[in-house]
Amino acid sequence: FVSVEERMACGLGACLGCAILTSRGPRRVCADGPVFPAEELWGDG
Repeated sequence: FVSVEERMACGLGACLGCAILTSRGPRRVCADGPVFPAEELWGDG
């Protein structure tokens, strides 16, 4: 698992200012994270 830090304008995920690209598509750090599986961020290898 990896903890991600991003600037969060609204803190709710509505503005998408904290969105990051993952293997599952764009995810919101403030609403979906901030902890994500490493494979989701960097793949299997």
